Amino acid sequence: MVAADDEQLDRLREFWAQYGKALMLGLAVGATLLASWFGWQTWQARQQTDAALAFHQIEQLSAAHQPQQAIEAARKLAADHSGTVYAALALLVGAHESMGQNDPTKAAIYLQKIIDQTKEPALVAVARLRLARVEWAQNKPDAALATQTPPASFVPLYDELTGDIEASQKHWAAARSAYEQALAGPGADTAFIRIKLDNLPAQEKSSASAPSTEKSPS
Repeated sequence: MVAADDEQLDRLREFWAQYGKALMLGLAVGATLLASWFGWQTWQARQQTDAALAFHQIEQLSAAHQPQQAIEAARKLAADHSGTVYAALALLVGAHESMGQNDPTKAAIYLQKIIDQTKEPALVAVARLRLARVEWAQNKPDAALATQTPPASFVPLYDELTGDIEASQKHWAAARSAYEQALAGPGADTAFIRIKLDNLPAQEKSSASAPSTEKSPS
């Protein structure tokens, strides 16, 4: 029995001599990777918390009618947490406050950052819609119309804005067509769009349907 135990012990010693260092290294690497993973998760959670608190501060500044401070805080949050949802939301607030300060150039910069850096399709769609409105306010109707590439759920909003832009250029037929498309879409503010549509000038009758003024030969 003792001899058998000694034999097993010798085998264990030989195994440890051959593979012990490799096993210890593997365990050490595994522990390091596990610690790194938990550290990364903790860091990400802390970043999310910091971004949420910063965005809450921006909302408070906006509600308190402190536009310049809100704009600067939005710029800082977007720089510190680029590409996140909170960065996009902050830039939306910054763009809104910039328009309130009659600074469409800064508003356009903030909205373009959302389009370029955000991966959330809904936020990109909102940013494109607002950028089109900013470009329209800058008297750039062609750029505003080109900016609009909506996902399906945003099509009625984009069609309505297209109608507004076309109407401002006195492109009555194009405006009418856009408003009618907006009315046909889901979730549209039909009452308001109907008012816009009804306020367009009456459609001109084609020359073919106009009564003839020529006198018949006597």
